[in-house]
Amino acid sequence: MFIRKLVSALGATMMMVILFLILDESGVGLFLGMYILPIILIYGILSSILSDILMRRTGGVKRMAAAGFIHMFLGALFVAVPTFIFDADNGNWINSVWNNSFFFFTAVVSSFIFWCFDEAIKSEWFGLFRGRCLGILKRIGDMRV
Repeated sequence: MFIRKLVSALGATMMMVILFLILDESGVGLFLGMYILPIILIYGILSSILSDILMRRTGGVKRMAAAGFIHMFLGALFVAVPTFIFDADNGNWINSVWNNSFFFFTAVVSSFIFWCFDEAIKSEWFGLFRGRCLGILKRIGDMRV
């Protein structure tokens, strides 16, 4: 399970870096990716494990939707809680979160991408795809000169 979470975290980080590089072509995406990677590796993996523990007794679409909600909720909490604690000016917490909207959006989108990678790796389709890729790579490996 930890290896799956690690692969999902690395995939989510790479997708966020690619997204930032597409949106801002000046190379800021690599700079932001340097800061996103440890956050996703530590907080993202722990929150995803918590989501799996909470959803282990449910199944099907209900589990997927609830796990997605938990991922995005915990991603939003990563920005919202420090904002509420340190940046709540005169009790106007909605305005404080709006001031940090870039970080809030980044946290929610990266947690959604993390969830997508995690669910894709769990799926049967990915197992079939991985088997086919390994078969192709074995054939390529057998074509030695």
